[in-house]
Amino acid sequence: MTLPSSPAPSAAITAFVGGGNMARSLIAGLIRQGVPAASIRVAEPVAELRDALSRDFGVHAVEQARSAVDGAAIWVLAVKPQVLPAVCAQLADLAQAQQPLLLSIAAGITAPQLERWSGGELAVVRAMPNTPALLGAGVTGLYANPRVSDVQRAQQPACWRAPVSPSGSTTRRRWMR
Repeated sequence: MTLPSSPAPSAAITAFVGGGNMARSLIAGLIRQGVPAASIRVAEPVAELRDALSRDFGVHAVEQARSAVDGAAIWVLAVKPQVLPAVCAQLADLAQAQQPLLLSIAAGITAPQLERWSGGELAVVRAMPNTPALLGAGVTGLYANPRVSDVQRAQQPACWRAPVSPSGSTTRRRWMR
């Protein structure tokens, strides 16, 4: 069986699956840093949250995750841990076809789990932001699996400098081995 061809991932596109508080904080920080709203997509099933993200940040917000991630180079998985296996399974064929960088902020989920649920052989970054990171005053620990390239790793600082507090300070990040 041949899968329909999917567009090659665009390094300029970051897609968020989930539009809750942490995703909103990251999106706000990216916009404050000058990342164009047109380069950010969000999948959020709750219409009110979708509308607020579009209104507040000018990002393209859709209901279905596949629509948001298709063609994006970075997929930020910002959903509750209990729904992440189903989300990954739903997107696995697209992940395998496009080979994006999967970046998860879901608590308690390991990089090997994410990779397995998404079909295997993918670049995965597991991020562990703490609660003050919502205000730009925390620390985010990052773990990259061996499939994350130097180019993909270099893309991370922009994502994790993103939460900026009103005073202009940024959240610190720490890579873990």
